[in-house]
Amino acid sequence: MSGSPRQRTTGLIGAGLFAGVLAVASTTWMVNATSSPAFCASACHSMQWAYDSYKRSPHYDNDSGVRASCGDCHIPYDSRHANPIQYVFGTLWTKAVAGGSDAYHELLGTISSKEKWEQQRPRLTEQVHAWIKKTDSVTCQGCHDLQAYSGAGNFMAIEEHAGLLKSATVDCTSCHDEAVGHVYESAPE
Repeated sequence: MSGSPRQRTTGLIGAGLFAGVLAVASTTWMVNATSSPAFCASACHSMQWAYDSYKRSPHYDNDSGVRASCGDCHIPYDSRHANPIQYVFGTLWTKAVAGGSDAYHELLGTISSKEKWEQQRPRLTEQVHAWIKKTDSVTCQGCHDLQAYSGAGNFMAIEEHAGLLKSATVDCTSCHDEAVGHVYESAPE
């Protein structure tokens, strides 16, 4: 490398910044791409029944016209602006653990048929409920802001959730079990 020490240092800093920006951009792109229903339903054979069930849920088809993606429900902080620590130890760590588990079970064939999927649904549902409770319903609250209810038309919603607004923890699935995306029957084969 030619030039003065100052030029070499500036060049190394510039190259490091460029590499850092490239790494962050590609990681963010990868997290977003692999959190989509299109990816999950096509990359894993076993997720086709989960995807079919999701398409029958209110998170797919609803009056508000807002559709949740896989990452919106399964990755903490995905719907919120994460700080770097939350991004690394929330989003990336959860994606790595969940992706590793999904790949492992894909290889084992744990839910490789509709019958196996139906058989495993109670166990998987219980795992999701436990995770939502453990994470204080962070993914639910990423889209459903309890503070946003207002107006006379939402009187009952305000009353029903009044205690939760003061509570230290929230477990949305204790009341909204039907809202979990995969409790719906998948289509007949």
